[in-house]
This record gives sequence, C-alpha cells and structure tokens, in this order.
Amino acid sequence: MAQQDQLFDNVQGTLREKTHLIQLYTSDPEEAPRLISENHALGIPIMVIVNEPCCCYLKLNVPNGVFVLEQSWGKDQGLMEPGCRCCYLNYKRIAVMITKNTIRFKCPVTHVPTKDNVRVSIDIGINFHIGRGKEFEEEDTKKFFYNFGPNRLEELLQEECDEEIRDFLKKIPVKRVRDIKTELTTAMMNQLQVKFNPYGVVIEQVNIMNVILPRDLRIALMHTTNYDVFLQQ
Repeated sequence: MAQQDQLFDNVQGTLREKTHLIQLYTSDPEEAPRLISENHALGIPIMVIVNEPCCCYLKLNVPNGVFVLEQSWGKDQGLMEPGCRCCYLNYKRIAVMITKNTIRFKCPVTHVPTKDNVRVSIDIGINFHIGRGKEFEEEDTKKFFYNFGPNRLEELLQEECDEEIRDFLKKIPVKRVRDIKTELTTAMMNQLQVKFNPYGVVIEQVNIMNVILPRDLRIALMHTTNYDVFLQQ
C-alpha cells in the first residue's frame, strides 16, 4: 500500500484513468456518426463495423464526417464518397466507418524510477487522428482497419509511452523531474510520430498533465523549502 500512497495525495492531485479505445457494431450505416460521437462507458469509439446486410438497400445514405471503406464480394473497394446510393445490392457492403475526429488518449504511467531511484508517476495525454491528409486517406484507413484496429493501437500507445518515459527519467534526478516537461514531451512526440505514422496514425500533441512525487518526499521538500525561506528572512 505504501507504494501507492503517491496516487492518493490531495495536494498533488490524482492520475486520470487510462483511456480505452473501442470499436462498435451496427446494422444501420447511417447510425455510425452518432455512435462515434456519443459517450460510451467502455471507452472512446474509433470505428464502427457494419454488419453484412441480409438484403439490398433501396436507398443508402453514406454519411459525412467519417472515412467509409467499401467491399464487394468480400474484396476491398476503397473509400466511398458521402451521398445517396439507390438500389445498393447486397454483394456490396460498407465494411467499416472510421472517425475523422481527434482522439484524446489519457495514458498514466506509474512508479517510474528516476536517476536517484525515486518512484514518480506521470499523467500523459496524447492527441491523435487517423489519416495523414487527403493524399493518404485511403492508404491510411486501410492500414488501420485491416492491420491495426483500436485494441492494438491502445496496447502500442501504452507500451511506447511507458518505454519512452522510463528511458528518459532514468537519466533525470528527482529534483529536476518537474522542470523537464518540455524536453520530455518533445522527445516523446518525435518518437511516437516515427513509430505510428506508418500505421496511418498521426500524433498531434503530447502533454504532461501532472507529475506526482511520493507523498513523504513532497512533504520533506516542502519543509526544506520553507526552512530555506525562513533563513533568508
């Protein structure tokens, strides 16, 4: 329990819960944008998989605001443009709809050892979206849907954040941990962009929301600072 005391410090605040990335399912393609925009208890939806239709659509509205991948006889046909389709036969189908929104991923990393072997916890926030731009939209959405997906993206984001933070902080003494936020976020941003761009995932921003020291150390540092101020008066 002593190891987790730092997570329950009213002065420093607490770590936010980790974000879970999920996929949803629907039989109605027109419902996908609404499903993606709603809040869900299990996590943030990145894509909606459309169940295979049992019959033809007399009229099919392809919604705006999402990437829509089409299949014909089970083979990929690329992106669909938004708009109305009449007599949409059931050998064709909308396979998936992927959000164009920026996703805010919360990624706390706990009990990270510093150079002087003090365990700290870091609250990280990562903003990202799918697709590197108009030129690469189809390539990136295919990569994400067929080769990656929300679960794998969540796992890799957590692993990479954990690894980058631990590698960085093991060279930093605890007294400097709160002063190196810019250095750390810049280093993480560069590494994450290199590793996730090939999957069609664009890292927009990395933020350090909070740095939590062990409570006993924080209190000791506070008393030391107060004493130094007293001596200077």
